[in-house]
Amino acid sequence: MALFRRTPPWCLTSNCWVCGKIAIMQQTPLITQHRSAGGKLVDFAGWEMPIQYSGVVDEYHTVRSKAGLFDVSHMGRLLASGPGAAAFLQRMTTNDVGKLAVGQAHYSMVCNEQGGIKDDIFVYRLKPDEYLLCVNASNREKILAWLRDHQQDKTMAFEDHSAALAQIAIQGPLSRDILVALGGNAVTSLKLHHTCETTLGSIHTLVARTGYTGELGFELYVDADRIGALWDRLMEQGHTSGLKPAGLGARDLLRLDMGYLLYGNDIGEDTTPLEAGVDWTVNFQKGEFVGRPRLQAQKDGQLDRRFVGFELLEKAVPRHGFKIHSPQAPSDPIGEITSGNLSPLLQKGIGLGYVPLRYAEPGTPITIDIRGKAVPGQIVKTPFYRKPKTKSV
Repeated sequence: MALFRRTPPWCLTSNCWVCGKIAIMQQTPLITQHRSAGGKLVDFAGWEMPIQYSGVVDEYHTVRSKAGLFDVSHMGRLLASGPGAAAFLQRMTTNDVGKLAVGQAHYSMVCNEQGGIKDDIFVYRLKPDEYLLCVNASNREKILAWLRDHQQDKTMAFEDHSAALAQIAIQGPLSRDILVALGGNAVTSLKLHHTCETTLGSIHTLVARTGYTGELGFELYVDADRIGALWDRLMEQGHTSGLKPAGLGARDLLRLDMGYLLYGNDIGEDTTPLEAGVDWTVNFQKGEFVGRPRLQAQKDGQLDRRFVGFELLEKAVPRHGFKIHSPQAPSDPIGEITSGNLSPLLQKGIGLGYVPLRYAEPGTPITIDIRGKAVPGQIVKTPFYRKPKTKSV
């Protein structure tokens, strides 16, 4: 796969105000498929990506009821291998890599020395001494440099496989059936956050039962030169099941329903995992890791704000950056929305943001300043959407 030349990380628009150059967006190997399907392409972190095809809300409902196919090849894929890989990742990430069996994955954080989140990642243990890291597109070069700067053990290798290995996600209640129909019988018993290797339509594929939607779903890792063929075969096989391509707009609505974090909005280097409410990604029993002293202090009582979900009690649309207020002190904001929208399925305004600890309890009344109007809401426990219980493994 030939990528467009790389541009400086600040050159993410067609006319960069920093350097004055015309930035060239990168493209995934599926750009032809996006154009053929009528995808509306936008600049996303320097990548030309589909925001929608048939419509954001239509694609959202398709994933909730049938299945949607997402191109996530813009994400970074880094490989750590060798006898020293496990110890290195234990030091550089917050979760306990030592608990991962071969074929298992977990969600984790890469933190700076102050405990701030440099990226939220998935770590897959593929072999006894081989780990695949899936990182955010906007952070790939930053994380690659950070990890290489901290690499001291010569018994491990650290490589960027983002260009050679492509990635798509099939998500929705019918996703498993579609993969099985293409020959992926191995996915039938695949547990959440586990992986297997199988052949889908004659194409060798690493299948992970992971996703960003809250539905049954899988992420598929394939050699970049075969990803177009796999996409086409999935769309052909899934047509009768209602499979549709889905873009970034639907993906964002789906993840918001679940209260999943979006890097750059909900988390960043000025927020810690404990503030973000993902304490379970931090293992203090495993020993030392980058950022531990600050996180330990927060765990011991120095935490003063918390990431929360809220819902509006009147129909309105909360947006990123809108101020959060307490009804008892309406003139001074207690926080601001990091992510918000109207949930198509729940038909109510929902959002995420940080508030002082005393306002973080579910049921706490708040108001949101929406263009000068104080719209009442309340703090609620996430996820906002809970799918009906099924017998899935």
